[in-house]
Amino acid sequence: MASLPFYKRLPWLDYSGRFSTLKAPVFAALFMPGLTTLYWFETRQLGARPITETIHETGLWGIRLLAITLAITPYRQIFNQPRIVLLRRMIGVAAFSYLVIHFSFYIVDEKYALGTVASEIARRFYLTLGFSALSMLTALAVTSTDGMMRRMRRNWQILHRIVYVAAIIGTIHYFIQVKLNVFEPTWFAGLIGWLLIYRLLALRLGVRRASATGTLAFLSIGTGILTALGEYGYYAIFTGVRAGRVWQANFGLAAGLRPGWIVMAVGIGVTILATLWRLSEKWRTKAPSGGIGAVQARRGVGS
Repeated sequence: MASLPFYKRLPWLDYSGRFSTLKAPVFAALFMPGLTTLYWFETRQLGARPITETIHETGLWGIRLLAITLAITPYRQIFNQPRIVLLRRMIGVAAFSYLVIHFSFYIVDEKYALGTVASEIARRFYLTLGFSALSMLTALAVTSTDGMMRRMRRNWQILHRIVYVAAIIGTIHYFIQVKLNVFEPTWFAGLIGWLLIYRLLALRLGVRRASATGTLAFLSIGTGILTALGEYGYYAIFTGVRAGRVWQANFGLAAGLRPGWIVMAVGIGVTILATLWRLSEKWRTKAPSGGIGAVQARRGVGS
């Protein structure tokens, strides 16, 4: 089948070349973090080190969008929303673009000294991880076109599974970079873990069983506990903060809501929404059988 001309393959159009009310607003929204950061940069709202803050902002949005990309397939399966897949490539390319900008500003921060950049990547573990994740995402971005998908066939799917590896490595890079205050990276890592474990369950048990209310609830509680244990372990091994205090903080609100509870709450929220969605689908499916149309049909009305 001949491919559509370029003007019919624009990001805000669907596969038939028509304007998509699903893709267009998401496409526009993907520019907002970058434009906001640019505005802050131009108006000098990024503090004394604007380039460093730009590096942080673009890196954060890159990893956030990568997580959203990973969430699309679970969302499609749990809520039975196949059209959401139309957004996966767009968001994935946006995540890659933000991470390229992130790396580019790092080069700017190093005064374009590529030799220094290369030595820093080789010498600093968290930079090695970040560059490795970016290299993987580069391979995925280059092969993300329909043409490459057709040419690579089954190998395309095998290659694109490394997005999970890139997400894990990118999360570790994020975790190490912030050093002591690992609150946000910890709950973020927990949510990434939820998504990855769900995908493993879907492969092992099948989508139907993996998306069942009991499985989702068990996954959410388990991932929340693992997140709390991970936070405890990090402070116990890598910092001078008493890890026991961190663990005790999970059983009170004096230190705020801890990462483990955030991950568990998000997972339980997804579980509740999925259950309500399925109940509403059943109600919509059964409603016509007892409705006016069915009564008229039984009485021969309107025939």
